[in-house]
Amino acid sequence: MNEPQITLEQMALRKRLSDNLKKFRHRLRVSQEGLADLAGLHRTYVSQVERMVTNISLDNIYLLARALECDPAELLAKNEDDDGSQEPAPAAVAKKSGRRASPK
Repeated sequence: MNEPQITLEQMALRKRLSDNLKKFRHRLRVSQEGLADLAGLHRTYVSQVERMVTNISLDNIYLLARALECDPAELLAKNEDDDGSQEPAPAAVAKKSGRRASPK
């Protein structure tokens, strides 16, 4: 069965979530395993979210935010240095969509 194609906008949102998740996790000095324990999730799931290889539900965003002592919206917020012009690497998008990245 084919997975739906992931757009650049979706990948950018996953990247933003990944970056913010890492930022808050490092701020609390907690490992992926520690965060997973605090949130009631599996360590590999937290790793997959941070690596942008899995889609995350709103319920799990809530659990992670609660564990990180932040508002769920903060996990999706743009960073100060995020001007919205950054796009994920073509290889990452191609891998998610099942296409090959074309060299520039």
